[in-house]
This record gives sequence, structure tokens and C-alpha cells, in this order.
Amino acid sequence: MARFEKLQDLFGIFCRTRETRSLVSLCDEMNASQATVKRLISFLRDQRGVDIRYDREQGGYRLERSPDDPNAAVLLGLTGREISALLEAEALLEQIPPGFVRDETEVARSRLGKVRRQAFGKGDLKDRVRLRMSQLRSTSADAFATVLAALRSRRRVEFVYRSRSRDEEKSRSASPLRLTFYRSNWYLAAWCHEREELRVFSVDRIAKPRCLAETVYDPPAEHVSAELDSSYGIFTGKADKVAVLRFNELAARWVAEEEWHPGVRSEPQSDGGVILRIPYKHETELVMDILRHGPNVEVLGPISLRHSVCDALTMAAARYAEPKR
Repeated sequence: MARFEKLQDLFGIFCRTRETRSLVSLCDEMNASQATVKRLISFLRDQRGVDIRYDREQGGYRLERSPDDPNAAVLLGLTGREISALLEAEALLEQIPPGFVRDETEVARSRLGKVRRQAFGKGDLKDRVRLRMSQLRSTSADAFATVLAALRSRRRVEFVYRSRSRDEEKSRSASPLRLTFYRSNWYLAAWCHEREELRVFSVDRIAKPRCLAETVYDPPAEHVSAELDSSYGIFTGKADKVAVLRFNELAARWVAEEEWHPGVRSEPQSDGGVILRIPYKHETELVMDILRHGPNVEVLGPISLRHSVCDALTMAAARYAEPKR
């Protein structure tokens, strides 16, 4: 971040004036050494194509390109992924309601806003770029703050959990391991001491949380990675099956560019379609993602996954076949 801000400062200096600037004056304004300023100029000129020229007669540098360049963010080294992450992070922090946590994140939000303004200009970008968190669930400030405190202090946490699948409340004692923002919602991966296994809890379903005096139990890192990183979606469990999905030419145009899973294998087909091989443990979330592609995808295997998707489509079709009341 510091290097990007220095690049922004240097680029801003050149954009504000067409006058030649000496190396000494640039160093003084940026509070940086001559070696640092020279490296930044070289990066802008050689790596980003910014037309900064050295005038031997006047003994300084000047910008030949128009100072109103709309591609400053790209010229200064931000990738598409970094630009997206910057906007997403700012939008996510803006979701925090008034209170202690929002006050504590004020510095981070202010700095992200500064970087955004430097990268994209002084115009109100928020009016032209919108990030909508679809299906964002309402998370208790108490639950979120307590979970965050337990993660920071490496303490166990106790809470009442109401699962969506069974719609029943149970008391849990857990050792927090990871807090993940996934598909517009927060999930806590923790070692459940009642079940003696890794579990993932939706934070919006946590009630009456409190930190305990006991320190957390840390499972072996390789076990945590196998349980949380190998399978599909937010569910735990080491992947033990591979979904084979065949997408037609229409869907293949965008499916091949989506990140389904870090371990996915893509096999382009001669007719323009594509076959994806996706490791998974639990099929619930995978089935939902398959269904959103409708007739443009076919499950080739395993047979259990094929049956699950077929059953879901059959029930949906039957519902629409019923006379409308």
C-alpha cells in the first residue's frame, strides 16, 4: 500500500503541472530519497508506459501525457483483481452499523477511501459504481464482536446455535479458527467441543455468545486445510468425490472464467462446450450452483449427484405443471 501511495503522490505531482520538476524538488515534496524517486519514475515510465521525460537543459522531469488520463489506476500498477478487491473492501466496511466496531474501523475506511480517490480521481465514484451484497443476512453486533474478540484473544467461545436444517437450538462450546465472508454472509469455522470435529457456523444464527477463559484448541494445520479448503463451498469435510459437469457452448463462454473451486479441472470440448471436474464432499451447495445454469449443463457423474439434480428439476417442473390457483 505504501508503494502505491508513493506512486500516486508522484503521479499527482506531474499531473498538477506541466512544468519541469527537478529531482531535488520532487524529493522534498514527497519526503523521499533520490534513489526512491528515481525507482518510482522508472517504474511509471518503463512498466506502465507513463511518458515522463527528462529535460537536460532545464535539469528536471516533466509529464508529456495529458494529466487527465482516465486510466490512472491501471497505469499505477493496480490489477483488475486489486481494483475489484479495493471497492469490495470499502463496500464491506460500509455495511458495519454505527457502534464500537464501526468506530474502530474508521481509520481503515478512511484510508481505503483515500486510495480510491487517488486511483480514480475526485469524482464521487460511489454514485457510478455499486456493489450490492445480495442475500445479506442480519448479523447481531454482539455475536460478531464476541466472535471477533475470541479470534483475537485465542479464547474459546460459548453460544446458542439454531441450525437452519433442523431449526433447533443447541448450546455449543467452540474454538474459533477462521472467520470468512462468503457470498454476502459471515461464517465461523471452529472446533466444536461437543462434536469433537471441525464445524462451520453461520454467524447470523449465533445467539447469547460469550468468551470463555479456556484457550482454543488448535487442530493440526494440515487437518484444518484438508477439512476447510479441499471441498466445495463453505462446507467442511475432505473432498472424496469429483463432480463431472458438461456445459454447452452457450454456458462455456462464461463458466470457464468463473472460480468454482481451486482444484477444478477444465476440459474444452470440440463443439465449444467445456467439462469441469470439481472436487466436493457435500453436494448441497454444488446442486444449487448447478441448477442456476438450467438446461445449459448436464451432470455426467457421479450418479448420486446426477439423481439429486434430476430430482430437484423434476419437483420444480411438477410444481409449474400444477394448475394455477
